[in-house]
Amino acid sequence: MQEKLSNQDSENEVELGNFTGRVSNFFESLLNGVFNFFQLLYRNKWITLALLIVGVGLGVLMVLTSKPKFKNEVIVATNFKSNEYLYSKIKNFSAMKEAASTPLDSILLTGVSSVDVEPVYNAFDFLLSNYQRMEAFKILSERGIDIEKYLKSKIAEKSYRYHKITFITKIKPDSTDLVINNVLAKINSNEYFKKRMQFEKTNLIAKREQLQKSVDQLNGMFESFGKESTSGATVTSNDYSDMDKLFMSKEYLLDQINIIDAELLESDKVIFDVFRTVNKSTGFPIPPFVYLPLLFILFFGVYINLKSRYKQFLSK
Repeated sequence: MQEKLSNQDSENEVELGNFTGRVSNFFESLLNGVFNFFQLLYRNKWITLALLIVGVGLGVLMVLTSKPKFKNEVIVATNFKSNEYLYSKIKNFSAMKEAASTPLDSILLTGVSSVDVEPVYNAFDFLLSNYQRMEAFKILSERGIDIEKYLKSKIAEKSYRYHKITFITKIKPDSTDLVINNVLAKINSNEYFKKRMQFEKTNLIAKREQLQKSVDQLNGMFESFGKESTSGATVTSNDYSDMDKLFMSKEYLLDQINIIDAELLESDKVIFDVFRTVNKSTGFPIPPFVYLPLLFILFFGVYINLKSRYKQFLSK
């Protein structure tokens, strides 16, 4: 038994020694490679210096001549069933540019190099905001359909209330808000939705009042139930079951009121901009006058190394 343990210990020591040796050889070869690379640069110091100067010069030229790109994201709420309208306007943004009515309008629109829109996925709000969607959700669940896949499908994505519009701009950062506001103003200028906005807001207010009346009626039922329990009247388990259902109904009604309040707050425009983040740089984080000379030197070193290996291969 002791002999087996001693043999196992010796094997472990051998494996550890081999591993340590491999690690040591790796770092040694790495250091030799770095040393040889710097030796190569020193032997070709004039070429190295020329590559540095050319790289820095080209990098500075790129900084001076190229226009920086900025990413801007705007979260918007679509009102009055305007989802399809918003997506069609973004899809045909080039037509909006061509239809610019004034020189200033043309300048502002050409400041946007690309624009895209996608829904802000929120399954809870998507289902809660519409009774028919809740019923459809139950049917899909019963049939074993992948709900997450459905909620991110082309069928459902345009039915979400909130969407993210991404603008890529090539303008001065202090002009970004002006450009975005101009695009949103043109989208919101549709006469049909302007007229629809007038009666839709009235209907929302009326709907809220009806929901509030239902909540008040439920509160009255809760108060009457409390009076019965304190007066000594018999309270059965069915009463508690009904109370639970009434409480759930009240919670649902309050959620609906909150949704309507948010819609009323955001119903001043067809496409209401909720918040935005602007001027996020999309360029490479390292400036070109830094990485270009390093790349030139690296490629030069690789070229010399391959050339020497090729000569060695031919001499064999």
